[in-house]
Amino acid sequence: MSDTGPDVTLVVGLHGVLDRHPWIDQVSAEFDLDEDVFSLAVKRASAYAWSSTALTDKPADNLWDHNDADGDWTQDGQVRQLAWLQSSLPRPVNTPGKKQRARRLPVLPVITVLSDALRRVGTVRLTGTHALVPLHRAGDARIELAEVAAWFALSDPSDAASLAITVSALPSANLTARAAEIREAALERTYQHMTVETLKPAGTTTPGLARPLAGEVQAEGLRQALAFRCDVREWSTDVAAWTTEVFADSIRAVTGLSGLILITVSSEV
Repeated sequence: MSDTGPDVTLVVGLHGVLDRHPWIDQVSAEFDLDEDVFSLAVKRASAYAWSSTALTDKPADNLWDHNDADGDWTQDGQVRQLAWLQSSLPRPVNTPGKKQRARRLPVLPVITVLSDALRRVGTVRLTGTHALVPLHRAGDARIELAEVAAWFALSDPSDAASLAITVSALPSANLTARAAEIREAALERTYQHMTVETLKPAGTTTPGLARPLAGEVQAEGLRQALAFRCDVREWSTDVAAWTTEVFADSIRAVTGLSGLILITVSSEV
């Protein structure tokens, strides 16, 4: 797989219902602001030092490079694709004499940036996420997933939720035949803080997603191959990112698959 072509694209989208702050238009007019998903995401990523658009002689060690971003903020109470970001994953800046470990996919940082952008303009009820990820650029995340698992155990039991997970890939990947192995790998990575039940892909609905999903051009040819029902201790943007990375890392480890796959996470709306 190329490290400069479209197969290093990462697309992440957040879905749900946004209620804009009633003072947004007044403040935007007062300070001549015209903020949208892209401008807010660029500002927030720079604040975290995850991705910079500054032009310098020395290349920035970005986790991702911004390509495009947008979102649907229609105020009708319906589930919308509120924010999405398309980016490319650069190779890390090399340090002489130091061997670099392959990076994890920056799913949580991107979701955090988009979530921060949305919360700046309103209150959000998250219903789902999707991520188009290049598996051949995904570093081994088992250690980090082990370290973070207990974080999600520290949750209010009344916040428990059920999620529908789907995975789409090229038919040649034959992921359906590896569903049981992928499920076991996912269970190992969640340390009993998530249940994983295999479902039939054809019968799995994802009401928390607003279609068409951003990245459909890059995802052309991908077909839904896997579906799971997962019970989690809470529903949040962090859990959505964790769930996405659990399945991405499980598929990477079990299949050694390269190229793009699409992972969706949908709550029960």
